[in-house]
This record gives sequence, C-alpha cells and structure tokens, in this order.
Amino acid sequence: MKKTFAAGVVACVMVAVVWADNRDGHVYKKTASVHDLMEYMVKPAMDKIKTYREAGGPSGKDEWKTAFGAITMVNEAAQLVLMDGRIKDDPWRDGASQVIAASGDAMMGAYRMDADGYGKGLKAMSAGCKTCHDVHKKEKE
Repeated sequence: MKKTFAAGVVACVMVAVVWADNRDGHVYKKTASVHDLMEYMVKPAMDKIKTYREAGGPSGKDEWKTAFGAITMVNEAAQLVLMDGRIKDDPWRDGASQVIAASGDAMMGAYRMDADGYGKGLKAMSAGCKTCHDVHKKEKE
C-alpha cells in the first residue's frame, strides 16, 4: 500500500512538472551542438563586437543597437549551452554562467549607450569565454 501511494505521489509530481514546463505547448528540443552555437551564433556576434572594440566602441544609435543585439545573441547561446545535456564539465558551466551574468551588464551599457558600462561588461564576458576556451579550445600549434 505504501509503495503504491509513493508511486502515485511521484507520478503526480512528474505530471505537474511536465505540465508546468509545457504550459505553452512547446517542448524544447536540442538541434544544435555547442560547436554549432559557437560557429553560427557566437562567432558572428563576437565579430561584430570586435569590430566595434577596434573602432573604439559603437558610435551612433544604430551601432549601439547592433552591439546590444550581438551581446544578446552571445547571452542566448550561453544559456543554450547550459540546456539539454550539452554541458561536458565545470569549465563549460562556469564559463557560460559568467558570460550570462556579464552580458547583462554589457547589454545595459549598450542600451544606455554607456561606453564605460559596455566595456566593463565585455571585459567580464571575455573572462567567461576564456574560462571554457582555456580548457576546450586550445590554440593551434
């Protein structure tokens, strides 16, 4: 009797969790590898950010808006890295978490067209990227 009751409770909890996570009818299904996320989301966004860094920062409303969008893509990719079994180890988890936290500051700097806040946020984002890249993306010898 106790086992049946416990099984029933567990089943109810599982149904509740699935229902709560699927209220809008969409279930996330991974389609991109970490390599794909880096190649098709992060690299183009970071190339744009690098262009602005080399120019001394974004200038004008359109460039700040583009910088904001690029940082947003890096943030989204970092969140996707943490989802659906993509994480290999602590450096991935730690690096992605650092990027997510720092990108919020960089996005706010870009939104406010605040070069100092933008720059500090990007520096912290780079540290998060380095956390993972030091382990998983060795320099070509």
